[in-house]
Amino acid sequence: MKKKVFLVALLTLVAVLLWRTQAFKAPEIDVPPAAASVSWDADELAEGLAGALRFATISNIDESRVDRQTFVDFHAYLKQRFPNVFARIPHQAVKGEALLFRWQGSDDMQKPILLLAHQDVVPVIPGTEAQWTYPPFAGTVADGYIWGRGAVDDKASVIGILEAVERLLKEGFVPPRTIYLAFGHDEEVGGTGAKAIAALLAERGERLAFLLDEGGVISKDLIPGVDKRVALLGPGEKGYVSLKLSVTGDGGHASMPPRNTAAGIVGRAVARLEDNPFPADLNPTIDFFRYLGDDQPFIQRLLFANSWLFSPVLKSILADMPTTNAGMRTTTAVTMMQGSVKDNVLPIEAWAVVNFRIMPGESIASVRDYVARVIDDERVKIEDYGFGSEPSALAASDSAGFKVLSEVIKQIDPDVLVTPRLVVAATDARHFEAVAENSYRFAGVEITPRELKGIHGTDERVSVASYVQAVGIYYQLLVRSAEL
Repeated sequence: MKKKVFLVALLTLVAVLLWRTQAFKAPEIDVPPAAASVSWDADELAEGLAGALRFATISNIDESRVDRQTFVDFHAYLKQRFPNVFARIPHQAVKGEALLFRWQGSDDMQKPILLLAHQDVVPVIPGTEAQWTYPPFAGTVADGYIWGRGAVDDKASVIGILEAVERLLKEGFVPPRTIYLAFGHDEEVGGTGAKAIAALLAERGERLAFLLDEGGVISKDLIPGVDKRVALLGPGEKGYVSLKLSVTGDGGHASMPPRNTAAGIVGRAVARLEDNPFPADLNPTIDFFRYLGDDQPFIQRLLFANSWLFSPVLKSILADMPTTNAGMRTTTAVTMMQGSVKDNVLPIEAWAVVNFRIMPGESIASVRDYVARVIDDERVKIEDYGFGSEPSALAASDSAGFKVLSEVIKQIDPDVLVTPRLVVAATDARHFEAVAENSYRFAGVEITPRELKGIHGTDERVSVASYVQAVGIYYQLLVRSAEL
């Protein structure tokens, strides 16, 4: 009798698991024909982006160290490249180098939308220039790629948006609703330009129906078990804070050390943080994999569809991969450490900086509290280091904006999969929370593991074919702006 009951229970469990796996599918995307059939000159587009990469628009948290003339020269290049945009769309400089355009729409009753990108790039680490296949600020088109610092982050978005708008102006397009274009100048060091633009829109009483910034991409060979290209639409982003952990000691000669030096105490604090990661939240990751549907291995679908049973297994597997671990928890990254100035001198002060990317539902304050509890050592002083930002609100994945953007992507490439994916880095979009109803993060360029290494690293590049596709996505999105 017991065996029979066990067998019935087992078969029932298997049936439930299989039924839930079968139902684990993304909403259907009914893709209408493209609003306009457009062909692009790939060589011309590639040269336009390459030209932009020749300006080393490097931002710095110390504004006195920014080369302002480079931004002036870059703006002159933009005016030359996009004469209709600058002649026919009213625009203004904000906080020096940030740019804001207001393209008047035909219907003032519709709320405006905003396309956002940033002009600035991160520096190249001194001494590594020779490691680049082509010089980082040469703007080289070769081997099917556009090479240079900013090719992905984020001049492909700046130039791609402007290419689409310039063409639409030439074609006589009048937007059905007002469209803002905003290009910050210091996103890489906190985004004061974007913050000032957001404050300006708030002063005007604007309420944006839709905002699109960088952050998501079309990934290739980055999703476990998925061969197809996947468009990652960011409905929000994690928060950001760095904390400095410091300890003061007595110093002295290393031949007669105390039981614990200042460096040792800091090291123990850091080890405790690494050994006690923040709790995992599977929900965003489950939603992400649900949208991949049948295009992932059956066993993968089975596990995610039945996370109520396999949660411990999933958390263990996902935690071993940095890309998936970052999507399910507030991450802890020890990035800087310093102790004594000499090997035989005890440190008077030792410190470390730990960077945290904060999941929605948590806050900078809750991160500080968690860190203090885990370290549990009054000798360790904990203080903020640099700027911080709270996690963003999450835009709806059933909104008109998400739907139209998904359809446009699939119009350009029918085989690409579309899924929401929380952005683990910080973007300028976070500054527009007060004025934007739904903010999404997506730039239509393709990223493989090879390109991923180049972002903020060596040999940053984007494929010409991918960039042409990105321009096409911006174009079609603007054509359908009435639906957003």
